[in-house]
Amino acid sequence: SSGINAEYGGFWPVFDDSMGEQELTGKVDLEIEILTGEDAEEKPAGQGRNSPNQYPTLEPPNRPMTSFNFLFNPLKIFKILIWDKLKWKILTGFIILLIVALLALFIYTSPQAINNAIYNSIGK
Repeated sequence: SSGINAEYGGFWPVFDDSMGEQELTGKVDLEIEILTGEDAEEKPAGQGRNSPNQYPTLEPPNRPMTSFNFLFNPLKIFKILIWDKLKWKILTGFIILLIVALLALFIYTSPQAINNAIYNSIGK
């Protein structure tokens, strides 16, 4: 580890020229580390079928639980993306909607109930 090492990195453009002209299709975040021969022998990078995740060691990706299984369990997606953040607003809205529906039902049926009460009391 006595040599001069250099690290270069950044986003590198990826182009598709299959249609005759170049079209930007994405960017790759790439980091290159240039080592001396001595340092390269100390830090072998995935020879054969060995894992290349040694120098530098990359952490496992931090993916949400929904990253690959959203087609299999849409209720889990609803819970994670919507329910956890808006639970109380949804419950409050549902309760208000229930109260309004019961009030509307009461107003709709009360004239007939009043009419029946009046005529039943007169007929006795």
